[in-house]
Amino acid sequence: MSKNRKPMGRNRAASLRPGAGSGPDSMRDWARHIIEFDSEKPSTYGPHTLPLADIMRAPARTPIPWPAGKEPVPAGLIPQPDPASPLPHADYLVVTWTVEEARCLADILTPGFPSKSAWYHYQHNFESDYVPIIRRGAPSVYDSHRLGSYFPTSIAGKSVLCVKSELHMSQDGPKLPIENLWHQMIDEVRPKLVITTGTAGGIGSALELGDVVIGRNVRFDCLSKFKNSPFCKSSYRCSRLSTDSLAVAEQLFTANISHLPASARPPRIFRTAVAGVKVPDVVTTDFFAFDETTNHFGLEGLGAAVEMGDAVLGKVIQDIGAGAPKWAAVRNASDPQIDSTGLTIREAAQKAALIYERFGYWTTIPSALVCWALIVDN
Repeated sequence: MSKNRKPMGRNRAASLRPGAGSGPDSMRDWARHIIEFDSEKPSTYGPHTLPLADIMRAPARTPIPWPAGKEPVPAGLIPQPDPASPLPHADYLVVTWTVEEARCLADILTPGFPSKSAWYHYQHNFESDYVPIIRRGAPSVYDSHRLGSYFPTSIAGKSVLCVKSELHMSQDGPKLPIENLWHQMIDEVRPKLVITTGTAGGIGSALELGDVVIGRNVRFDCLSKFKNSPFCKSSYRCSRLSTDSLAVAEQLFTANISHLPASARPPRIFRTAVAGVKVPDVVTTDFFAFDETTNHFGLEGLGAAVEMGDAVLGKVIQDIGAGAPKWAAVRNASDPQIDSTGLTIREAAQKAALIYERFGYWTTIPSALVCWALIVDN
């Protein structure tokens, strides 16, 4: 840690008190904005957002040069399923969280079937079991009125179900309905491997845009609504998986590397401790936290990527016990450590959001490719 950074230590939750302009409550709007931001829908833009002309659109993506016989093959359902129906069975379940993540996951793993217009809506038990426990105003009850959307695909002859969740740990209130949803999805899909994936903030100066972290562990770091919960600092070990195809995935990154900022090196995959990334873990916070050069949120040393939900899957896997599927957390750095020199923490948050808006889709391509590699190998 450089000399100008201020470690927050054990008392950092107290320093992030509501109303201070720098704590979890003041970050809630940024979390909602990132979840709902849609580069093709200007009504989701904030006052700080770049003009539409400056946001590179998904059609600029270069096709992925898949190895022969291993390209994703979408597998639409006939007849189209009723939204109230359970999810179909698949050997692999891949779940993502934001509009931009889902758009990219669909472009890579269900090509030709966009997440917003072609994926099937999923409402099973929504009104009866979920609406009563979701906070009023949360995205699923205020806007989408469903649990998520999904589409089947096949990778190297293996059945895969891609899902975009409308439930979010940071948005849905203290009853943690996303935990119930994980149990329901696993019960219905009966996968042998579950992957939670999407964008994240890089922790530490070594992580660059487009880098991917495959969590060794996923840990809660709750400082807001779940700070007094029994699991608020719990950590969960991810499954040990075969990774032979990760080198191929890194080669496939290069097809779209031109859409990321110029860098001294191409995006990399981090899954073990290396110089600069000594803790290759994923950190789950219950508000929009990000790493910046004063270490305001105390993230450094906890992991390599910070996001808002993956540890809930770890908790569910632990609760299921011996019959649980294997699981992985795959997160890409959609914003790097923020240089906050001369900025307030809210100004630094705005800077992080701007980077996400411009590059969230493009940094998600590498993590979607890592999901592909894990499915090929396991």
